[in-house]
Amino acid sequence: MDKHIMKHEIDITIGSRNISLETGIWAPQTNASVVLRCGKAVLLVTVVAGEENPDQDFFPLTVEYRERFAGAGHFPVGAGRRELRSSDAETLSSRLNDRSLRPLFPKGYSRETVITIMAFSGDEDLDMPTAALNAASLALMISDIPWDGPVVGLRIVRKDRQFIAFPTRAETEGSDMNFVISVAPSGIIMVEGGASEVSEDDLIECMDFASQTAAPILEIQRRFAGECGKTKLSLIEPEPDPQEMLDIFASAREPVQNALHLGDKWDRTNALKDAKNLMFTQLQAKSEELEIPFNKTHWNEAFENLVRTNARANILNGERFDGRKLDQVRPLMSQVSVLPGAHGSSFFSRGLTQSLSTCTLGGLRDALRLDDMFGSRDCNFFLHYNFPPYSVGEARGQKAPGRREIGHGMLAQRALSAVIPNTEQFPYTIRLVSDILSSDGSSSMATVCAGCLALMDAGVPIKAPVTGIAMGLISEGDRHAILTDIVGDEDHLGDMDFKVCGTKHGVTALQMDLKIEGLPRETMRQALMQAKQARHYILDHILKTIPGPRNHLAEHAPKIVQLTVRKSVIGDIIGSGGANIRALMAQTQTQIDIDDNGCVRISGSDEAGIQAARIAVMVKNKRFAIGEVTQAYVLFVKAPFVRVELMPNMEASLHFNDIQSDGGFIEDRYKPGDTIAVRIVGTDDRGNIRITQAN
Repeated sequence: MDKHIMKHEIDITIGSRNISLETGIWAPQTNASVVLRCGKAVLLVTVVAGEENPDQDFFPLTVEYRERFAGAGHFPVGAGRRELRSSDAETLSSRLNDRSLRPLFPKGYSRETVITIMAFSGDEDLDMPTAALNAASLALMISDIPWDGPVVGLRIVRKDRQFIAFPTRAETEGSDMNFVISVAPSGIIMVEGGASEVSEDDLIECMDFASQTAAPILEIQRRFAGECGKTKLSLIEPEPDPQEMLDIFASAREPVQNALHLGDKWDRTNALKDAKNLMFTQLQAKSEELEIPFNKTHWNEAFENLVRTNARANILNGERFDGRKLDQVRPLMSQVSVLPGAHGSSFFSRGLTQSLSTCTLGGLRDALRLDDMFGSRDCNFFLHYNFPPYSVGEARGQKAPGRREIGHGMLAQRALSAVIPNTEQFPYTIRLVSDILSSDGSSSMATVCAGCLALMDAGVPIKAPVTGIAMGLISEGDRHAILTDIVGDEDHLGDMDFKVCGTKHGVTALQMDLKIEGLPRETMRQALMQAKQARHYILDHILKTIPGPRNHLAEHAPKIVQLTVRKSVIGDIIGSGGANIRALMAQTQTQIDIDDNGCVRISGSDEAGIQAARIAVMVKNKRFAIGEVTQAYVLFVKAPFVRVELMPNMEASLHFNDIQSDGGFIEDRYKPGDTIAVRIVGTDDRGNIRITQAN
């Protein structure tokens, strides 16, 4: 072993979990690397920073979470049997870590930085992406990269009124709250998760539990970094600006303030653009006169900060861009059945933000197949969110959904999944699609509202309607303003992006990202209560559009019949190699699914075909009792038997000796199509049904 390689290790306990974190052996050519071990899970986090680039006008941070299928003894399902592009689950895990780590990088640091999280061995009982956040925090702490951490990532559930950190799978089942919470020394910086219609007080209690659990772990990370951390890279301090340049910059304050008072988004945007272009023209001319370089990035940041400072001051004084009150929702409009060809559809707008949503119903075979390192599973309710460039007036082509689209879609899906009936109650696969037609803040919450409308329009018997709202915060010293229904500009310049979804009875999903240090508990409570008021206001509007789920499905939606058969007849229904069930589906133009417990679901667009398939399945399931009398149809007579049909595809033979006779030939008495009353007397040694003529 290289003499410069030295292993350092710490153990931390979170709830009942013992997590080992080590550095110094694996991946030594990085700025820092940490190996996390917990149960069967082994994850490697590496941090690598590029060279300083003075011309770079943004901070290029990449956080990537990937899983190796071999770590759970499985083969990948992709082409070539290798891991290819990130799955949606990996993308969401990358995004979760990014949102917790990015806010803590100091202003002025702009080196390209890549944080890679590799799950080399998996443990189904551990939330590995959240656990990895702790290793990523430690890697940044011990690296030479400037970073204002540490941070602790926690998966918190509540079961039987008790909070559990990093629960097992069994502990997660039946829980009514399930959140990922990131805690920094200054307080909570990120929250994301779902719940079963819980109260705002319950949410605050959950966050309090997370803060208390994280406190000792933060201190352990600090101590470990002090023992084996590298000296941090220094940040480049910019040269002071000449006074002549500062005077030109100061002259932009008045046109900026005038622009901020324009209520129309495009008028405001164009006025700010004009003020910026004029300032840049004057600054560039002055820099040439002074024979100094013109740093476009520097002055662009200065202008953005000027806009931010003035806009925040206006809001703290009660002046929002569009003249609304702090707790006022933008104008609402909603419609249902806007797309005749869809099973359910809706249009929902809140100000300039618009969602066109569709609901498609299918059989269980239409379920979304999800593959990860632990195998495959089916998802019978899923939501896809699309954010085309035209929704914000951009002239560029559409690309595959990125992290933002996948993340926003999952937030809306989580919010609505709490009210979706299970497949026993409603045996359909449900797909929602939200196409954002226009966006000016919180299109994900418009997706929740439009998705709820589309579900009800499709006749999905949801437990209760769900709405969502995005909240914002402006905080300066001891002054703060909580904003309801933030527009895009308010989101950009604010200190908090806080999305709350729920029914009339409680919260079903929450996502929060904080940009400031420490949010007072009372401010959090005020934001939650203000969000509740807005959610109920939107709910009242939605219920005027459609008061509840329709009591029938669309005419062209698939019809599904669900029934249960004995386990002993499943093989007979399916047939050798699936021959029987395939033939029945082809004959009736239906789709038939049967599980190991005997639950049969028959779907199709033709009611007659569904009923024919149902009868055929029930015939297979029919069981006669000994002594039961039934009508049998004569198929043919061939001495010494009369061959009869007890029901379709179920035959038996009636011996001449078991037929009451008053003389003559049996062949002359019974013809094909005649009916005989027969009694079930048992089975023979071959399993054939034995019958006799009934009296």
